[in-house]
Amino acid sequence: MEAAITNKRTKTAQENLHKHFRDVMERHKLPSPPIVVTKVLSMLKDPDFSVRQLSRIISDDTALAARTLAISRSARYAQRHQPKTIHEAILVLGYQTLRNIVLATAAQSFLTKNSKVAERLWSHSLAAALAARILAQRSAFGDHELAFLAGLLHDVGEMILLHGGPRGFERILEEVQETKGSLVHKEEEVYSFDHSSIGIALLNFWNIDSRIGEAVLCHHDQEDNPDAKSLTTIIAMADYLCSKADLGFSEPPAPNSQMISVFGCADDESLQALVQEVRAAFDEESVLFRPA
Repeated sequence: MEAAITNKRTKTAQENLHKHFRDVMERHKLPSPPIVVTKVLSMLKDPDFSVRQLSRIISDDTALAARTLAISRSARYAQRHQPKTIHEAILVLGYQTLRNIVLATAAQSFLTKNSKVAERLWSHSLAAALAARILAQRSAFGDHELAFLAGLLHDVGEMILLHGGPRGFERILEEVQETKGSLVHKEEEVYSFDHSSIGIALLNFWNIDSRIGEAVLCHHDQEDNPDAKSLTTIIAMADYLCSKADLGFSEPPAPNSQMISVFGCADDESLQALVQEVRAAFDEESVLFRPA
C-alpha cells in the first residue's frame, strides 16, 4: 500500500515537472539558446569541423567574440603574444573551454536583465564553476573543464524557475531567508519538484553530458562515502565553498567531515585558504563572464 502511494506521488511530481517545463517553454517564452550558440555547439560535435569556419561564426556575434578574445588574453593562459584574432583565440583556449564559454552565453540568456536576484544567481553559478575547477585540479578528477561546466550549470533549474515567474520565485527566496529553511524543500512544496529536477530536464533537452546531469540532480544529497573523483562530490563541495566566500545563492547543506577532508581541508586554516582561493579566482575572472 505504502509503495503504491509513493509511486503515485512520484508520478504526480513527474507530471508537474513536465507541465511546468512546457509552461515555461511556451507561455513564458523561455529563450532558446542564441542561434550562434546552437551553430557553434553543433560544429564542435563534428570531428571534421573547420576552425576557420568556426571562427567566422563566432566573429558574427560581437559579444561572444569579445568574450572569447578577452578570456584567451587573460592571465590564466599567460600568452607571450596575445591572440589578435578569433582563430588564434580558439587555438589558445581549446575546444572544451570554448564550449564552456558558449554554454555560459546560453545560460545567461535565461537571466532577467536589471534583476538583483538574477545577478546574484549568475555570480554564484560562475563562482561554483571556478570552485569546481579548483577542486578538480586538487583531486584525481581528470577533466577540469567538465567540472567547470557542471558548476556553471548546477543551478540552471533556478534560472528556469526565476525566468518562469520572477516575483513568485523571489517570494520563495525571501521566505527561505527569513525562516532559515531549505530552498529545496520550499520548491518541492510550491512546485512539487525542486530546481535540480527541472534543471536536468533542460540539460537533457540540450543533450548535455549525462555526468553533469547526475551531478546537478544529486548535488544537494549528502554522500556517506564522498569521493574526490566524483563530480557530484566536487559540485557539492564547490557549492559550500561559495557560501563561505560570500558567493552563495541559498544555504547549501553543510558537508560532513569526510567530504571536507577528501579535498585536503581537515583543519580550519586549510579550509579558509581554499575559500580565499575561490574568492580570488572569482574576483579575477568574473569580469570576463559579465552578462552582456
